[in-house]
Amino acid sequence: MKNEKNLLFYELLRNFLTEYLLVQRNFSPKTARAYKQSLNLYRAYFNDVKRIHFKDMDFTCFTKANVYDFLIWLREVRGSTPQTQNLRLSAIKSFMRYCGEENAELMAQYLSVASIHEFKKQQKQRIEYLTPQQLKVLFRMPDVGLVKGRRDRFFLIFAYETGARLDELTNLKLGSIVRSEGCVTVRILGKGSKLRYVPLDPATVAHLDVYLKEFHPQPNKDDYLFYTIHDGKQTQMKPGTVDYMVKKYGAMAHEVDSTIPAELHCHMLRHSIAMAMLKKGIPISYIRDFLGHSSIVTTSVYSHADDEMIASALAAVDHEQTKTPSEKQEKGWKGKEDYLLRYCGLK
Repeated sequence: MKNEKNLLFYELLRNFLTEYLLVQRNFSPKTARAYKQSLNLYRAYFNDVKRIHFKDMDFTCFTKANVYDFLIWLREVRGSTPQTQNLRLSAIKSFMRYCGEENAELMAQYLSVASIHEFKKQQKQRIEYLTPQQLKVLFRMPDVGLVKGRRDRFFLIFAYETGARLDELTNLKLGSIVRSEGCVTVRILGKGSKLRYVPLDPATVAHLDVYLKEFHPQPNKDDYLFYTIHDGKQTQMKPGTVDYMVKKYGAMAHEVDSTIPAELHCHMLRHSIAMAMLKKGIPISYIRDFLGHSSIVTTSVYSHADDEMIASALAAVDHEQTKTPSEKQEKGWKGKEDYLLRYCGLK
């Protein structure tokens, strides 16, 4: 015969999962399922680590020390992130708050568990970009004494100044260069066939004119701006060619300045101009239009490059289906343990 502490625990757990979350709080089934997963994992932890079966659990298992040990176990054994630890903690706190509201004798225990601070969230991976000083080093790497070196140097400068994506750069044709009333802009067809115009500053226009004079002496608006020669004919430059070029000069620049990433890629030049604009105080909305983003949310990655990651909502944990050994064995359980799990809504 279970003592009163055990019976109270099972009764409150059942009511929390089957009535409080779904009826009183009107949580969605998905959110309620996430709470259930967290408490089921806590139950499995006591079975596997503490060697305490569910039929022997009561509120003494929900002390501050036990909850904290569980959270450390999540990190050290299961490899959970701080976000996941905090979501599990949130579910336990919610359950204990409900219990404290239903039974005043449990309020002190809830307050003790509630005093556990959230774990520090991991920071977003920083956006990799090159500083103006690093860019100067990179632009010096091509050998301008060679034809290919002059082409490559201009490509690097142009890719940075326009902030264009790799495919946008290789798809550019001479007709994409628009001159009007002393201004030069580049017409870029981006994702979703979205058209944008990027103005070039005078220094970049000077580089462009030198490049065009050498590589397009007889211009045709349908010729690709950047090309390679195959069988004596101009063909569109391929992404693989660009990748090889950028990585080659990136590796050379890294030898000169070890702070420059050894694995440089074309998109990093796009990141670099965006960060340069942001640091000069240019509004994020303008940077969005410059880069051709459809949403300001996409562009905001630059303004939040050093911020902490935003934790996912509790319901989003639903995808985490990794089971503990005890959970995998539950199907074969019979008797009182199985009955209690079903009674409490954990199965």
